[in-house]
Amino acid sequence: MTETLDAPIAAVADAVNAFSDPGELYRVSREAESRVTEGMRAIRQKLVLGLRDQGLTWRSIGELLGGVSPQRAEQISRGV
Repeated sequence: MTETLDAPIAAVADAVNAFSDPGELYRVSREAESRVTEGMRAIRQKLVLGLRDQGLTWRSIGELLGGVSPQRAEQISRGV
């Protein structure tokens, strides 16, 4: 699965690395990091909310996510 992520991640890194000004490169790299982080958070939140809508408990959701605590599963549902 990670192989399918290699190309898009490399494309983002290449786009960011195209900036030659050090200050701009730093700012753009931070912006890209922030946007990717926010996008992944939204994906996880949507996933957890969907599982909850299916009637799963926070404990069950946490187990499906690889051993996340029920409290953490609930936090993910709130976008935390």
